[in-house]
Amino acid sequence: MKTPLVSVIIRTCGRPQVLANALKSIQAQHYPAIEVVVIEDDKNISEKYIQENFSTLNVSYHCTNHKCGRCKSGNLGLELARGEYLNFLDDDDILLPNHVETLVRRLEDTHYFAAYAIAEEHQIVTSRSCPPRKHVRRRLIRYKQPYNRLLLCYMNYIPIQSIMFHRKVYDELGGFDEQMDLLEDWDLWVRYSAHYDFLYVPTVTSVYYTPYKGRQKHMREHDMHAAMEMALEKYQHYHMDLSAAQISREMDYILNTFNKKGFLFYMQKIRNYLLYRDI
Repeated sequence: MKTPLVSVIIRTCGRPQVLANALKSIQAQHYPAIEVVVIEDDKNISEKYIQENFSTLNVSYHCTNHKCGRCKSGNLGLELARGEYLNFLDDDDILLPNHVETLVRRLEDTHYFAAYAIAEEHQIVTSRSCPPRKHVRRRLIRYKQPYNRLLLCYMNYIPIQSIMFHRKVYDELGGFDEQMDLLEDWDLWVRYSAHYDFLYVPTVTSVYYTPYKGRQKHMREHDMHAAMEMALEKYQHYHMDLSAAQISREMDYILNTFNKKGFLFYMQKIRNYLLYRDI
């Protein structure tokens, strides 16, 4: 069976002890053909730590030497990656051992060029020790969402590390919008979904961490809300080629899934407008 190279792209910034958990999770993958592309957004702080502690990993390390931001760092990673398949991983999240193998096999066995699995959310408090330690206060699966293009335009249900896509998609449609600071991944998925269908794999293969209550959680929610406004403004200029049958099928799913009276009423209005331009 083929084992195409997979590039896992990690953006980091001067915190090798945090990065270590992400690298350990790649080290534990069942799939053998993995390249890790680490982009350090600023000065070279982590390279020596990586060489000393992860010498068995196939790591390609690059630093920007000055602060560039998440999107430029991500685009540099995409540009330098050599894999046939590409997968992002934030430096403070982890992949479960089955992640790469599960998605590669499904992509190789089907006609899809992008596939995503289920991610588990761990809400944490972080200790003030050195290095800081994560204490998980709550575990949940927030998104267990089959692929629906229209719903993806409304909300991002695909955490960044949970999706793998073929290099062809990036070569054709490009990477992150470097004007964005947050939700750049959502913007990328919406752009990709305008041209490609995604395969949903109903298996838990990764974990991402969010703050548990407190000031940090509220600040994150505030920043996300502001970024969402910017993203929705951008979406006014995106166009998708959907037939009336596709719109009807995807809206039927949304209406049946989110079966709340108020929500149902407004979604029916949207459906009527999309199909018949009738409010």
